[in-house]
Amino acid sequence: MADYFNELKTLEHEFKAAIDRKDEAATERLNDAISTVEAKMRDLEKVANRAAVENEAAAADQEAKAAFSSYMRRGSTAEIKAMSATGGDPVGSEGGYTVPRQLASNIRVLLTDLSPFRSVANVISVSTPDFRIPVSPAGAAAVWTGEKAARNETGAPTIVEVVPTFGELTAKPYVTQTLLEDLAYDIEQFITSSVATEFARAEGAAFISGDGVNKPKGLLSVTTALTADAARAYGTVQHVTSGAASDITNPDKLLALTLSLKAPYRVNAKWLTNRDALLRARTLKDTTGQYIWRAGLEAGQASTLLGYEVVEDENMPLVAAGAIPMAFGDFKAAYTIADRVQISVLRDIFSADPYVAFRTRMRVGGVVVDTNAYKLLKVGA
Repeated sequence: MADYFNELKTLEHEFKAAIDRKDEAATERLNDAISTVEAKMRDLEKVANRAAVENEAAAADQEAKAAFSSYMRRGSTAEIKAMSATGGDPVGSEGGYTVPRQLASNIRVLLTDLSPFRSVANVISVSTPDFRIPVSPAGAAAVWTGEKAARNETGAPTIVEVVPTFGELTAKPYVTQTLLEDLAYDIEQFITSSVATEFARAEGAAFISGDGVNKPKGLLSVTTALTADAARAYGTVQHVTSGAASDITNPDKLLALTLSLKAPYRVNAKWLTNRDALLRARTLKDTTGQYIWRAGLEAGQASTLLGYEVVEDENMPLVAAGAIPMAFGDFKAAYTIADRVQISVLRDIFSADPYVAFRTRMRVGGVVVDTNAYKLLKVGA
């Protein structure tokens, strides 16, 4: 890890020097290099955390994994009792079995790694598609009164029900029977990596820009307005314009974006953006000539923009006229991801002969809950 910190520090100096000499090619190359090093540093931390979790696996989980492996390789149901006892229950009349607990956990970890937004949003598990989140946009009204004056009725708080929109994700990786018969081949790792990559790609895009049709409704799929919180109706998100046509060139606009967020939300606030917009933001300086981006050069310290952590998500739109390439806010308060059912697998030996197909599915929903908890940067037209 120390080597990465040193490399990041060197890249930071080279990047700023390239900006000062107006070398655009070098600036873009170094921006990509910085993002790559930061990603490697995050991966190392995640691997360390994952190893600690996996070391706590219980004997029952190992038994379930062995039974699941038997089902994967041979379609045997002899060990289903062991699977059911630890969470691997049959999936209704259509057949198949839910992934045992430890394997499902592995897939969830990979989803978090590959889909950055899942790691910063609020994630819950629900048992019904008719799941609703009660939200109170404003509290009860209160008035001043004298010690002995009559207490008149005041307005009651308004309750709004927010309903996540759900969709089903499916993946069907193929494996040859020869590989299944080879005990040296890690079928569980194959299922984990293959499914996690496809699920993360699909759900990550939906969490950001999903239209709510058979998929989650995304963070950016909301109405936006320039009006501040006090004058804006619930359900509409405030945006700040970039101040330049088709570009991000004004650091004051980014500062205005952070300060438009109420102080309680700023405690846990983060930037959400892609590499394209981050390149432009990294080149900006404040009124004292200091860069508003700072590299994280210590263990556990993330790179920051105006003092707030930056989360790179390539599902955010590219910089273009009228686009929204940057969001800032407390995303755990702003957005809820609802995992509807466990990940399940059905072994299919008929539809893709001579391959064995593994039909894997999950149901997931998502919705914006608090439209005051985040702000958007909209590029000028």
